[in-house]
Amino acid sequence: MQMDIWENNVSMVLLIGVHLDIELYHTANIERDKKWVMKYHWSEDILFFQNLVVPRPIEWRMLIEKIHEEIGHFGEMWTLVEVKKRFFWHDKIKSVKKFIKICEKNVS
Repeated sequence: MQMDIWENNVSMVLLIGVHLDIELYHTANIERDKKWVMKYHWSEDILFFQNLVVPRPIEWRMLIEKIHEEIGHFGEMWTLVEVKKRFFWHDKIKSVKKFIKICEKNVS
């Protein structure tokens, strides 16, 4: 499983453009992280992966719940399709499945 960008301190430092501490250079795989962050960009304090918003992990459940309600509680597949259209994060499938299990209003 790939680490979420928000949890990767080296990648976040590279994205923000702050000079890295010398210790981080020795402990991190800096080349891998440089390639990884090239796929992301900032715009008006919002992080994007290509054209999709990359929400912070603390926001995932609220976003899933909002989308699930908007589409009428039609279960995992429909919710996941809509999440994928709007947002990017690793493990979104697991996040959606976890939420759908606890939703009592599912139609299917």
